[in-house]
Amino acid sequence: MKSYFNLLKISTFTVFILCVMVSNVYAQHKADPSASERRNMVKFNILPLLGGKFAFEYERLLTNRIALGAGLSIRPEKGLPFASTVKGFVDEEELDNILDDFKSSNFSFTPEVRFYTSRRGPFRGFYVAPYAKFVSYKLAVPYQFDVDIEEQGNEVYSRSETIPLKGNLSSVTAGLSVGFNFKLKNNFHLDWRLFGPGYGTAKGDITGTMKLDADEQSELKDALADLKTNLEDMPLAVKIDYDVHGEGATITVKRSPWSSIRTGLGISYRF
Repeated sequence: MKSYFNLLKISTFTVFILCVMVSNVYAQHKADPSASERRNMVKFNILPLLGGKFAFEYERLLTNRIALGAGLSIRPEKGLPFASTVKGFVDEEELDNILDDFKSSNFSFTPEVRFYTSRRGPFRGFYVAPYAKFVSYKLAVPYQFDVDIEEQGNEVYSRSETIPLKGNLSSVTAGLSVGFNFKLKNNFHLDWRLFGPGYGTAKGDITGTMKLDADEQSELKDALADLKTNLEDMPLAVKIDYDVHGEGATITVKRSPWSSIRTGLGISYRF
């Protein structure tokens, strides 16, 4: 819950900053009088449905070519979207197994400023849009590790244990998206966001509660050490620290590089 309040504070501050940035431009331009009664647009983004996400957007026209927008998206707890694609970038069996069992939900808030280039009227044509994206994730994954007991170099027994891990992760990214806004019929539009890469950071905390004896603690530490190495070897290195004790384990995701991508195909209504 605390992460959501922090996300809300950051989001509110960002909206304020964006409003200040565009206020000077707004003061120097006069809007088209014919469009004065239809300066708002609401959108439902269809593409995120492919990943199990519901995304809504609002856009407010400031001048004929500048608009301030914001997007909200919610994704109920599900497996990792496009898991097979993600696994294509990972060459470690341990990480593959984690991705198979990974569950997450998230909430995001994305303010943006749009600059349209078309002279055909408001909310039309090609646009560029700098944005900031704030996401709060809830994560859950059963983490399996092996317990191998040896005496004098001989294996006494070997078994697998699973510790349930749950936690929160928050990310902040900024980027630039480009796209086209097409007028359809009456007050309906089609918003096609082509591409919007972003880059930033993420951090979080993950805990697992489970009674562990000395042997299990030792093996879990070794497994998490390997996981740490694998995560740091990824294209965007994720940095973690961990602590293992008799009641379970705590994993801290330190501030690490993070990326985002915005695409969209939205049905819009202007009013």
